Amino acid sequence: MKILIISLSALVVAYFTFQSTGIETPSYRLIKTMGNIEIRSYDKMIYASYTPQGENNNSSFRTLADFIFGGNNKNEKIAMTAPVVIKPHNSYEMAFIMPKNFNLSNLPKPNNEAVKVYEVPANTKAVLSYSGYTNNNKEKSYVEQLKNGLEKNNIKHLNDFEIQVYDPPYKPFGRKNEITVSLITDKISNLDDMTIKENNSSNNTNTIYLGGGCFWCIEAVYENIKGVVQVVSGYSGGQKETANYKDVCSGQTNHAEVCKVKFDPSIIGLETILNLFFTFHDPTTLNRQGNDIGRHYRSVIFYKDTSQKQTAHQVIESMNREVYNNKIVTEVSALTDFYEAEDYHQDYFANNKSQSYCQIVIAPKVAKLRAKYSVFSK
Repeated sequence: MKILIISLSALVVAYFTFQSTGIETPSYRLIKTMGNIEIRSYDKMIYASYTPQGENNNSSFRTLADFIFGGNNKNEKIAMTAPVVIKPHNSYEMAFIMPKNFNLSNLPKPNNEAVKVYEVPANTKAVLSYSGYTNNNKEKSYVEQLKNGLEKNNIKHLNDFEIQVYDPPYKPFGRKNEITVSLITDKISNLDDMTIKENNSSNNTNTIYLGGGCFWCIEAVYENIKGVVQVVSGYSGGQKETANYKDVCSGQTNHAEVCKVKFDPSIIGLETILNLFFTFHDPTTLNRQGNDIGRHYRSVIFYKDTSQKQTAHQVIESMNREVYNNKIVTEVSALTDFYEAEDYHQDYFANNKSQSYCQIVIAPKVAKLRAKYSVFSK
């Protein structure tokens, strides 16, 4: 594993700047210890990250440090946190964890477009800590130790090993580093034998109704997102008598093809659900997605309460400003009724992957989720 060298001078400056006020670290719940391995449940976090493009690795830290030292649209200094996260599995992406008082709406926007800001859903990780200065051999050794420990206990993981560095090079003693890896599921059902409970979620779920063209596409994306516990295809916006595929496809019913997306907000928030929604369809084309044309293919969010309505408008405002240049035509409407679609529409992509529409239109969306937004993918 390649060593990602961090600029000593930049780290020392950052250390002295923030040490007087204390450095914030992520909160977590310790679920279980297995020798020197800890299983931890983490709350969702905001990452500011940079992925080097072949240049000297020192540029990663300098680029992120510039952002938190005021290189943003508010010229605001952002408190340093620990640890610094390094992702060897993703081209040595480096990430700073943002302080807990920030969310995607109030965090200053980076001036450098290469700095990416995103929300990491709540998850469960296996963690192995070690001390001293990290290096290539240590990292390889501890990754293997963590792998072997999880395999011995029959615990599956995502193979997304990360290096977490808590201290600047200036600190020669008592240094703390960690190797972490995400577990396959987000909850552990039996703390005695460490059995992983599949598809578990808390009882505190929320539901939003989203239309972005053909419901087969929306369904396929959200069925593969962490924290989403159920996706149902159906119709909203029209009358019960016309809530069937034949009538809806006529474009004369006022129904939209939508998906009922039920999710666990302790794992993924509504803001992230909606940000992903605007990433996986085109919200700037009125009553159309590609070759699917008609009012039933409109971009729409059906909300259940004023909180959802407010969040929807906030996300649209942000997306209009940052991505779509005020061209979003997405409708935001109160939910009146939702009518479940015919059985053959449910899990359509999963059951019809060889069908041409699935291969040409839907499969690239799922591939995009797994390639570019893997942190959210199941």
